[in-house]
Amino acid sequence: MAALPDSALAPAPSPDAARNARSFPDQVPVLVDRAAGVLLRAHQPSDLPRIVEQCRDPDSVRFTTAPVPDGGYSLADAEAYLRLVAIGWRTGSQLSWAVERNERPGVFCGSIDLRLEGNGLAEVGYGLHPAARGRRLMSTALRLVRDHAFDAAGLQTLRWQAMEGNWPSRRVAAQAGFRFEGRVRRLLVHRGEWLDGWVATLTAEDSRTPAPWLDPPVLSSGALRLRPFTETDADRVAEASADLRTQHWLVSLPRRYGRADALAYLEQVRELGATGLAYTWCVADATDDRCLGAVSLDGFGGYSRRAEIGYWSHPAARGRGVTTEAVRLVTAHAESRLRVESLLIRVAAGNAASRQVATAAGYRRVGVLPGAEPLGDGSRDDLVLYARP
Repeated sequence: MAALPDSALAPAPSPDAARNARSFPDQVPVLVDRAAGVLLRAHQPSDLPRIVEQCRDPDSVRFTTAPVPDGGYSLADAEAYLRLVAIGWRTGSQLSWAVERNERPGVFCGSIDLRLEGNGLAEVGYGLHPAARGRRLMSTALRLVRDHAFDAAGLQTLRWQAMEGNWPSRRVAAQAGFRFEGRVRRLLVHRGEWLDGWVATLTAEDSRTPAPWLDPPVLSSGALRLRPFTETDADRVAEASADLRTQHWLVSLPRRYGRADALAYLEQVRELGATGLAYTWCVADATDDRCLGAVSLDGFGGYSRRAEIGYWSHPAARGRGVTTEAVRLVTAHAESRLRVESLLIRVAAGNAASRQVATAAGYRRVGVLPGAEPLGDGSRDDLVLYARP
């Protein structure tokens, strides 16, 4: 990013910007959460080396618009960034803070900013140095900036945008109370390419409580370990879903199922959890962590404490009681920890193996929906309903 004269970068100040204009760095407000050990302060020259490290990090290159000139992000680029930070504070158009941990004073951990759009609206942006990730620093930093925006700067609406697939950034926004608005096609320009993106908002009237996000906890029993799916499971998911038996009973699967379809499934699983609708576990071998199947628990978006269990298994795991034990684990967790009051399993009448799983896991048949289940060969089957006694 080439440095430009201050006058070329300073927009005409809006009422919001004029109210928030400060001299830099003297009047930059310090924001502190002592309990969490996080402090937000003005950027300073000593931050430059770690700013360079952050902007050279592969995830930063992938998900942010930090420049990537020949030779990579340089000290000169970081110096230009600090000049822009100073201009943003002087004009009130962009309020940027450096993030640090109280236990390591002066050590730059990342940046967070408010980009004032006028009329009480600002967009939030943030990024962490790779060595500072995984400690919830940015979640705390965003809460501090959120409260400053509403309670001190008088803003009315905050907006978050990110490239689709930037799950760490989305989780931070959800923890600060942002409400996910959805996916927008061609929302963002990233290095000359239009990309789909996500949008979330938070208003001054909202509760600021974290948005629902369902993370499946690890559940273990003997030879099984139920855990969240990861991208490394994609090949096993593809093998299971391309199996002719699976294709017959799960008609919604793509007919020529491949790795790309498996990766799309893993993204769908994350989306259901991120929107508070479903838990999905990978049923894994406790010895080598191979994916043996999946169990899902969904229906949490409704008004009642009831949910439905679904499952599928890899061909190599069939006939060993794996899925039955996995369903028992999820059932016990749903009833004892999640306080689900009613659990349902729906199975095609002709799927004897799946029906056996339901009964062996402690469910009883409660009804039939005639001809309600389409099958892979184009025919239809009755749908049998099982519930906990």
